[in-house]
Formats: sequence, structure tokens, C-alpha cells
Amino acid sequence: MGLLVPHRIAPSAIHGTGLFAVADLPAGCLLWRYEPGLDRRRCLNHLDPAERQQALHFGYVNPAAPQWVVLCGDDARFWNFPAVGTPANAVPSAELWHGEALIRAARPIACGEELLIDPSSDADYFRKIATALPQLMSHSWLPQVS
Repeated sequence: MGLLVPHRIAPSAIHGTGLFAVADLPAGCLLWRYEPGLDRRRCLNHLDPAERQQALHFGYVNPAAPQWVVLCGDDARFWNFPAVGTPANAVPSAELWHGEALIRAARPIACGEELLIDPSSDADYFRKIATALPQLMSHSWLPQVS
């Protein structure tokens, strides 16, 4: 049961599609945990280039085991990072479940708010953010330079 809170998938102002709370969530509540059978680990070295690209787009690389990508079998694959320099409202805890960090609310999260995961959760963060920066820089909500 990976995601443990009521949520919906909707357009994100941060990056394409995002994950949003549909109820108020208290600080510290458990948001997600790895579920064998639902979520899968794949060895990056055993994936062909197309599989690797898709796995890295939708999955995350466990910082403690960077040779593996974890593919979430539920809507957690739509979890976005916050804008650079902005704190996340979801963070990995020191608690492990099947070798993966539990994800908890870093603060109270309001109903309708996008769930944003801390970059420390993904060893592939810097590649992902570098890929997303040109797309983010073209968003209509940014001031346009003329």
C-alpha cells in the first residue's frame, strides 16, 4: 500500500503532474513506505537504455544503494521535488522498512497542497533537476525577460 494518505493526481505548477493531499495531514504522519510486490527494485546496470531512462524518470535511486532504482507501483511515482531553495513538506526518516526510508510529513500539510519530497531521498536528484530546469524556466508563471 505504498502511499498511506488520501491523495489525488493533478497538474503541477512545479513539474507536469503532481501528487496532492485531499485531507489535512499532521506533521510527522507516515506518508509512504516501500511495499514489496507493489514497489520494485531494479539494478541500473541490468537495464537497457530505454528501460533505464524510464526507470530513472519515474523511480528514485536510494542514496544508500545507488546501483538500484526503486519503481513505485502506485501514484508515488508522481511525487515532485520542491523548487530549488524551497523546503519540502515530505522527508525521508531514519526509520527503514524493507531497506527503504519511511517518508513522513515534515510539517502540517493542508488539504489541496502538493506533496513535495526532499531531494535527499533520491541520489539522482541533481540529474533530474538539471533536466527539468529548462522546462521550469519556460513556465508562464515566471517573469519574462524582454
